[in-house]
Amino acid sequence: MAQDSHRLGEKIVRKPPKAGRFKLTPLAAAIGAIVSPVHSHAEEQATIEEIIVTATKRESELQDVAQSISAFTEDDIARMGMDSMEDYVRALPSMYMQATKPGRNQLVMRGISTGSDQFRTDSQVAVYLDEQPMTSISQQVGPSSVDMQRIESLPGPQGTLFGSSSQTGTIRMITNKPDFDGVYGEIEGSFADTRGGDSSHEGAAVLNLPLVDEVLSMRLVGYTKSHGGYVDNVLGSSLAGNFDNADVVEDNFNEWELHGGRAAFKWHVSDRWQALLAVVTEHSASDGSWESDPLLGDYKITRFVDEFRDEDWYSAAVTLDGDLGFADLSMTYAHFDRNIVYELDRNTYSQSRDRNFYGLYAELYNAGDPRYVNYDSFPLYYNNYLPANIINDQSQSRDSIEVRLTSKKDRGGRFHWVAGAYYEEVYDDWFYYTHVPGFSGTTAFSAANAYAYYNAGNDAIEYPLAPTDIGYSNTLDRSVEQLAVFGEFDYDVTDKLNVSAGARWAKFERDEFELFQFPQGLPGFVAANSPGFAGGFESDGSFNGKGDNSDLIYKLGARYEIDDDRMVYALFSQGFRLGGQNSPRAAATGLVPQEYDPDFLDNYEIGLKSHWLDNTLQLNVSAFYMEWSDYQSETFSINGIWWLNGKVNAENAETKGLEVQADWQATDRLNVSASLFLADPEFSGDFYEPGDPTSLNVRDGMPMPGSPEEKAFLGVTYTIPDVAGGSFSIYYDIAYQSETWNSTGSILADDRQGLAEAWDYSNLSLTYEHHENGWSAQLFVENLFDQQTYSWVDTYDNENADLFGDPRWHNLRSLDRPRTVWLTLKKAFGRR
Repeated sequence: MAQDSHRLGEKIVRKPPKAGRFKLTPLAAAIGAIVSPVHSHAEEQATIEEIIVTATKRESELQDVAQSISAFTEDDIARMGMDSMEDYVRALPSMYMQATKPGRNQLVMRGISTGSDQFRTDSQVAVYLDEQPMTSISQQVGPSSVDMQRIESLPGPQGTLFGSSSQTGTIRMITNKPDFDGVYGEIEGSFADTRGGDSSHEGAAVLNLPLVDEVLSMRLVGYTKSHGGYVDNVLGSSLAGNFDNADVVEDNFNEWELHGGRAAFKWHVSDRWQALLAVVTEHSASDGSWESDPLLGDYKITRFVDEFRDEDWYSAAVTLDGDLGFADLSMTYAHFDRNIVYELDRNTYSQSRDRNFYGLYAELYNAGDPRYVNYDSFPLYYNNYLPANIINDQSQSRDSIEVRLTSKKDRGGRFHWVAGAYYEEVYDDWFYYTHVPGFSGTTAFSAANAYAYYNAGNDAIEYPLAPTDIGYSNTLDRSVEQLAVFGEFDYDVTDKLNVSAGARWAKFERDEFELFQFPQGLPGFVAANSPGFAGGFESDGSFNGKGDNSDLIYKLGARYEIDDDRMVYALFSQGFRLGGQNSPRAAATGLVPQEYDPDFLDNYEIGLKSHWLDNTLQLNVSAFYMEWSDYQSETFSINGIWWLNGKVNAENAETKGLEVQADWQATDRLNVSASLFLADPEFSGDFYEPGDPTSLNVRDGMPMPGSPEEKAFLGVTYTIPDVAGGSFSIYYDIAYQSETWNSTGSILADDRQGLAEAWDYSNLSLTYEHHENGWSAQLFVENLFDQQTYSWVDTYDNENADLFGDPRWHNLRSLDRPRTVWLTLKKAFGRR
């Protein structure tokens, strides 16, 4: 029997195993169950908690679901200090995130990845807020965890129920919903001090308000966060030495803030029908850089521009649920809109390009180097060493509709099913450009005008070029329309044996337009005799690819109960990413196909689920093998045409691994939990750059970038009841992750500068809750041992700095926040 926690909206079940029937415990089972709160304040048997989840499109106890699921409850989120996506990803055994600053990240599940530079291919991990998809590519949305009922992680392919982009897994954030239990809520405020950095503060409020008794209820959530910086922008000169950053030098300049809120309305239309309207909006803004230059010391960098990143997004969703008697009907329409603008320092690249393609070429020409006898420079690349930065203005909108029928398990019978249809339209666009103040006075702009003069007959060129500060631009407009039908069923063959199957058919249309100009107003240049081109300015610098395709994927499973406390299971599941069309211009080179195919991930998994010691110890072990067929890869500068890109199906890849999770409720007061993840992700087969058999992109047997081979987590909770009318708890955790490569290029060259080192990271919290008056206080120490951990090392500028013999800007690292001590006070009112 479910009961409400004293926290808002959480549903937790506490019970011993059922006699005569073992409840399914997923292999990668919930970290939420692993580090669960100990027990209610009344004396009761110490047993492992069960949590209600909806990961399989129906409400089920987590241990009844025949697949890997991890879940954090509302109490877990609070006790573990989960303030961001990075916090809970760190605790998940099968999930990894590369992040350079808030909002710029990439998610990896079970080690399947081709690297973070593949930002035009679709995401492999799906992100959901309730029933709404919010997936992006390299900048995943991470809604605030305030008033979040739980967070669910589904490692492994989830294609049958969650579609494309859930190729390697799905992460779901489930909010608390309005109810009719009365007026209640919570107010909280937090203050933090960071070693060597500025202070931080947060505030939040929650209100549940029934408007019409048992008919209409509202829930409002508001929050604000302001995190002080800890990285210093120190004085330094440019690579060429022609300017410095004195005007932007600042201590603790990497500041971040977020303001947002949610409003939800539940309408109890009748005994059989109810509707839910939910609106969410967030605005975040960050200033400065999160990277550190090892030469300058930890938490120090030299930047020449005030870097920033601003993001605004909102979502609106309407869900109608109905009881049809034989089944439950659910219909959801959702709209998601996101806008991002950011600016990044690009001076190292810009000045190295000036040096490499203009100054150095001229020196070698004048020195009589035969390689440069026909040209002494490339004036179009010469910005006279002026300051340069990158600006990107991008947006995404998504409209989706899902209609789903779910059979009623409470009616008994051996056969259960879920079936539905899904439709979505997704639009992405960006305008990405290099901003060079004073560009119109550079050698590059003069050279561009000369090109324009001699090619004025091209309709895409106007002479003279309009004055501009944009030295390079890339415009993208992309739309994807998708229709899918799906279904899953399971059947109790006997009291011990259950089998299941599922399938999803999807049809999609993709339309993509991209335009390159260098500088703004001058189309991309094509060399003479290039396949498919007449040479010169035959093109306007744009290409367009469009087409449609369809896919069908499957899921099969079986579980067998050995006895009441032990069960074995087997699972086969598939995930996929949509295929698409390359542009006719790219295909005309003969180096990339007109159409690239979907790539598929097949997952084979077996496991043991077990309870021991009167249900006080849960031990789950799973072994998996996943095969990634014809994985998609981006290819750049096709046939030497720098602005012409495409996608190809490369070779195969695979990973095999082991997941072990243990949860021991040692006493009514003490809970100890641990998890271990081991994997061996690697590519299968050599893959060369199309058209260049000497340029090896991937080597057979090499590991995948951004894929740790080991992760481990340990959590300990000790609760003391009946302390001054409340309870006191101590919580400690430590997470470990092995080293990860930053790119395939570093792996091929065995350049260990591209390795992010293995790390461990600890947190400690002390919490007191008074059960009568609703007050609580928490002291939370983040990064307890003040480790300089990082998930990403940037070697992109190493060669740029080497060209000038400058030891700076090598192996830049985005270090985690230094040890930070948070004090949080909360006051709950109304229902307790």
